[in-house]
Amino acid sequence: MGSDEMKLSGWLPRQLSTSGPRYLALVSALEQDVNEGRLTDGSRLPPHRKLAQRLGLSVGTVSKAYQEAEQRGIVSGHVGQGTFVSRRAVGRDEASATREPVNMALNVPADGRETEILSGLLAEVSAVRDLAPLLNYHALGGIRQHREIIAASVSGGSFIVDPARLFLCNGAQHAIDVVVRLVARPGDAILVDTLTYSGFKAIAKAYHLTLVPVAMDGEGAHPDALEAACRTSGAKVFYCMPTLQSPTARTMSLARRRRIAELAEDLDLTIIEDDVYGFFIPERPAPLTKLIPDRSFYITSYSKCVAPGFRLGTLTVPSAFTERAELLLNASAWFVAPMLSEIAVRLVESGKMSELVRERRQQALDRYRVFSSIFSAAERLEFPPFYGWLPLPPEWSAISFAAAAGRHSINVTPPLMSMVDETDPGAIRVCLGGPKDLTELSNALYTLNQVIASPPPNVFSVA
Repeated sequence: MGSDEMKLSGWLPRQLSTSGPRYLALVSALEQDVNEGRLTDGSRLPPHRKLAQRLGLSVGTVSKAYQEAEQRGIVSGHVGQGTFVSRRAVGRDEASATREPVNMALNVPADGRETEILSGLLAEVSAVRDLAPLLNYHALGGIRQHREIIAASVSGGSFIVDPARLFLCNGAQHAIDVVVRLVARPGDAILVDTLTYSGFKAIAKAYHLTLVPVAMDGEGAHPDALEAACRTSGAKVFYCMPTLQSPTARTMSLARRRRIAELAEDLDLTIIEDDVYGFFIPERPAPLTKLIPDRSFYITSYSKCVAPGFRLGTLTVPSAFTERAELLLNASAWFVAPMLSEIAVRLVESGKMSELVRERRQQALDRYRVFSSIFSAAERLEFPPFYGWLPLPPEWSAISFAAAAGRHSINVTPPLMSMVDETDPGAIRVCLGGPKDLTELSNALYTLNQVIASPPPNVFSVA
């Protein structure tokens, strides 16, 4: 064996990341050394056992790392000969250009049993001999029986939803659109979190509304900031997500909710409460709507727990707004397709909805554990959604980080989608449901971790 080969056989990583699975840290170090030329094409790597001893790792960890590196095309193994840097290994930019992008910008649930369950329920409905009742015109808010069953499922504990005040909509976005037209006129000011739901920004832009940012803390909108923004702007409507706020995943305590409710009464504020992620928490926090039912609109959605294409949402309105809500539903959509609400009712009554919700909670928890194990700065959430809020080092802006992630074929939520003012959030939302499995998720997150650990390119700056 020549001296060069002896040297290459003794390869050791310069350092291993201390966060996340050890085998992935070893793969990342190996990939970095290949990309930087410390290991060249055809270089022989140390045997599994020898490298394990020198690094203080188990042989299984090294074997798993070599297997993962081979799957990525970094190395190739030959029985009886060893493991070698593969001729298929390419530079990081070239690899990113040919690799299918990983979409971590779109907030979707992970694949589960929804297709199987919905297929079975659709078959049940199609087997009904007389479909006429589901094919006729119906009341503007949806079939009365459907509304009663869905209202009961939306209720929880002492929070009881009156079916007469609950309207079925074509998803939460449709519900928000209806509420905005109920409570605002073009040119009005609307209070929102400094970082808010991008879909609400789109509606505000369409109706020429002015968004007034409310500063946030670890629980979301800060009461003092809400009061100051309300008095300064004169705005009388506040859109918020008290539970698992998008994009930050923050949740208000009961004390915070009570304070916000008190301010709404004192300042004559109307609340638009978006609770599409509340189902992730088994003991759902009391909605603001429970505290101030006469001045709060309450929105939920099945799209987040069933499937994105299952466009069914609910809108619960104060009693004074039921007639006008019916009018706007008539103007915008007549009513929700009864076939869809029939499937929702069957989901609820069969217990399949509860099964899906339990599956979604477990999937989100499994994926968030991977996220928080790799990014120690991220908040530990007991009941997470399918996204995480990733704090960035001071040298990185959210905009430059999103651009850098894109060059590695990973799409994360562009910060401008949620920003209400020009203040860089110093963090970014990473959606965890898109990757096909935990391995793909882990690989993508480790790549993002490598990006964070590198200095940002000078060519990217915030204007």
